[in-house]
Amino acid sequence: MKYFFLCVLGVMLALTSCEKIALEDEGTMVAPSDEGFGMASLTVTTRIGGGDENAVNAGCIYIFNQDGDCVQILSTDDESNTINLPAGAYSLYAVGGEDLGRFVLPTQANATTTSVITLKSGSVMDDLLMNSANVELEDGESTTQNIVLERKVLSLTEVEIKQVPANVTGVEVSLTPIYGSIRLDGTYPDTPTESYKVALSKQDDGTTWKAQPNQMLFPSKGKPSIKVTFTTDEGTKGFSYTAAEELPANHHFTISGTYVAPQGVNITGVLTAADWGEDRTISFEFDNDNVAYAPVAGQRSNGYYVVSVDATHRTAVLLALSTATYTKPAAGSAISAWSQALTTAMAGMEKPAGVTNNWRVPNLAEVSEVLQNPTLSQLGSSGSTGALFCQDGDNLRGAFAHCEDEVYTVYDNVDVVSTTSNVYLWPVIDIKY
Repeated sequence: MKYFFLCVLGVMLALTSCEKIALEDEGTMVAPSDEGFGMASLTVTTRIGGGDENAVNAGCIYIFNQDGDCVQILSTDDESNTINLPAGAYSLYAVGGEDLGRFVLPTQANATTTSVITLKSGSVMDDLLMNSANVELEDGESTTQNIVLERKVLSLTEVEIKQVPANVTGVEVSLTPIYGSIRLDGTYPDTPTESYKVALSKQDDGTTWKAQPNQMLFPSKGKPSIKVTFTTDEGTKGFSYTAAEELPANHHFTISGTYVAPQGVNITGVLTAADWGEDRTISFEFDNDNVAYAPVAGQRSNGYYVVSVDATHRTAVLLALSTATYTKPAAGSAISAWSQALTTAMAGMEKPAGVTNNWRVPNLAEVSEVLQNPTLSQLGSSGSTGALFCQDGDNLRGAFAHCEDEVYTVYDNVDVVSTTSNVYLWPVIDIKY
């Protein structure tokens, strides 16, 4: 393992800025009196253990007094630096990495032991190591304190899917949830969490897709979901599996999977420690019973046409595979009887795999999407489609589209109670992905 040693020799470094961290002027230390009564001297030196070529080369130390105030931020370098501090108890919180400029670190003025460290917008995650220690400074004495930093990220080294069908034009693998930040004390806030996606490239054998992201990530929050998505000319098909254990920090993580038709995908995951931590192996598999969705509006996802997608809330609307058969109410029945007839018909329909919501009548926007898609709704000799049920609040009516000069116009004025024409029920269902 790569170690970053901070030797605290009872006295502290003259004020220098931590890499790319703005220090507040009002947070600097008060100069000691000439007599030096009640003061201690603290020196910080740093060195890298193990001679690792990826050794950490940037570090900061946050110094907190007994009241929880950050009295100094130290930058580490190859030289010893000294500063005076009042005697007393202090807590040292150290942060190290290859490039701390990629992170949003707390300033001295707003730092607390639970301050949150995040990745800067547009930056790519890099190595991050942290640890803390307590030190007691006596009057006129020196104290030595060693801090060995612990790695707080994992590395996704390689992702590989084998025996991919020839009609697949894209392969993507995602991990979720991944912690999105870390506190100065080394703990991870529950929110927000993130997903990491990596697109794979087809290899020369034509059936293997691979990526070598070598990407640093915060650990998973609990047992992560690993999703594999195949893209074809017909749409997307996804497979999802919940790992048997968490993905911890300080390990290289490799995913290697094999697609087995028609059962699905068998995945083997390997955690290799290299010079980070101990070797560990996790194995898992998933098949067509573990369906996941990667919906794209206007395309098919696992066979279902995607009417719309809300990427912000990660929801989508899927269209049923076909229209549903319902029993028409008796002549002169109220609109409530028609609604009940449709509800009864939809209750008996099979739902998409993994979806627990109920089928429903589409709204006007959704039915318009269906009516204007020639692959879904064919035009008759008059240039019009058949009528579909649509719901507008408490109003149930029929809608159809008319096409003239390749321009569609949707009409939603069909009175379902009095019309002699057939009004078709083509339900939709809401999903989360």
